Amino acid sequence: MEALKPAQFAALLPMLQQVPINHLFARSVLEHKVDGRVWVHRDASGAPALVWAAHPYGMSLLFGDAAQASPAALQTMLRERATRSDDEWLQCGPPPLADALVAALGLSPAPSSAAPGGDAPQLFTRTNFRFDAARYPQARARFRARHPVVEIDAALFERIDFSVAPRRFWRDAAQFQREGTGYCSIASGQVAACAFASFVFDDQLEIGIETHPDHRHQGHALTAAIALIDHCLQTGLTPVWSCRKQNAGSWRLAQRLGFVPIADLPYLRLQASGGASDVGRRLATELANPSVSERADDVLAGNGSL
Repeated sequence: MEALKPAQFAALLPMLQQVPINHLFARSVLEHKVDGRVWVHRDASGAPALVWAAHPYGMSLLFGDAAQASPAALQTMLRERATRSDDEWLQCGPPPLADALVAALGLSPAPSSAAPGGDAPQLFTRTNFRFDAARYPQARARFRARHPVVEIDAALFERIDFSVAPRRFWRDAAQFQREGTGYCSIASGQVAACAFASFVFDDQLEIGIETHPDHRHQGHALTAAIALIDHCLQTGLTPVWSCRKQNAGSWRLAQRLGFVPIADLPYLRLQASGGASDVGRRLATELANPSVSERADDVLAGNGSL
């Protein structure tokens, strides 16, 4: 497997555009919105056949020609990517490629009650949603604001230190203010929850969202999410939501806001080598795009588009 130089990333965009799942995080790598890494497996002619794009937050996408995904090729890619300091969450597209990788790893789906973690790969399911603009007004009409909301400015960009926070998805506050946006729900002068653009491309804005542990079960995530969705509708953007299917709370919150499930996809947790770091353990329990607890208004973490 060959590690590419950043100048080579853009040539892979036509391949990525053929991937039929939410892949904005991989696009942010290929278009140099963040400093990610990319590896390729080439076919006999020397052309890229399989591509592994890794976002610095811990998300990755394997995509390309499923016909080239022989067990030997996949095992080689896995072996060469075996060293990682933190857990990695891998998606694949198209679906036959995901099936081939799951078979190569010999994985069975994790029980619905299983939590991410441990010293072996795990197979979960990630759901992509479609925003139904006709359903959102019903949710919006039932919403009663209980908390003040502020837009995320440069100072808040630096201040928010959640596991899922704008500064983990953008190079700096200037880039975020230029290309993204976000809102915070406030409690006693403190940021209780934030909902923000983790990626924006064309007319799509992927939502990253999290609630501070001290302010869960109080509707802060719902408040921030509605502010961001309202912004999307006012500016011609389509909100994007994805989450781990086992996260029942995220499912309920997404559908409460007008999102409709459209695809269930294999979602692999690849463990950190030599044991996960603190960041890896946190991502293992929190990374889902967005992830919420069993209560629909209790958001643990968002993204990836995790």
